[in-house]
Amino acid sequence: MSDLPFDPDRLAEELAADADVVRALRDNGDVPAIVRPVDAHFVGEPATIAQLEGEVEALGWTIVEVNLEEDGYVTLSLQREQTTTDEALRTLTEDALRIEAAYDVSYDGWGTVAESGEAG
Repeated sequence: MSDLPFDPDRLAEELAADADVVRALRDNGDVPAIVRPVDAHFVGEPATIAQLEGEVEALGWTIVEVNLEEDGYVTLSLQREQTTTDEALRTLTEDALRIEAAYDVSYDGWGTVAESGEAG
């Protein structure tokens, strides 16, 4: 899937939005090199989300949650283990945009918790 194209303008938008999230992580003591679960969120028609659900494991993701919304759309939260280095997060965003393009769903960002490496 890494060879599928995505919209470079969407990438620029997402990376700009990601900068605020990354800043908040770092402000909360995040150590980027620590591997942890990172979620990505998608929204789409039931049929396209169902197709994606059937193929996410092959793409390196696991399903966290699937919800049918009142408007008839389905939200899908996926997760994979990774770091929060700038490079890793850019790759995650690029992969999510490839999923968006390939499955006709909308990527709705990523999230994770700050990891300091300290017990507690």
